[in-house]
Amino acid sequence: MKQTTAPKKTPSPYPGDTNPHAGVDHAGNTSAVFVSMALDMSWRLAIVVIAPVIGGFEIDKHFNTAPAWTIIGFVLAMIGVGLVLWQTLRAANQLPVPKLSSAQKKAIQKQYEEEDND
Repeated sequence: MKQTTAPKKTPSPYPGDTNPHAGVDHAGNTSAVFVSMALDMSWRLAIVVIAPVIGGFEIDKHFNTAPAWTIIGFVLAMIGVGLVLWQTLRAANQLPVPKLSSAQKKAIQKQYEEEDND
């Protein structure tokens, strides 16, 4: 009787991450990992960009200082975008890379050679 083991847990790349699925080894399902990381990055980018820009706009409107706080909010948003992209790249680099069999490698090489000949 073959025993199945639970997926290996790896530490989450995000400090304080409470997602129960964070760090699960999805080596066999790369498209699910890609979609998960893309969605995670999307909501992080939305918050990081929208909050400072709208906040700066509202402060400018309240104190009649346009466009000073909006520009400051935009600069903070760009710094936040850089941090989100850096965290996502760091998380992607910690994922395991699936190993190809020699037959798969030969099939890929043959496909590239056929494309080069066309």
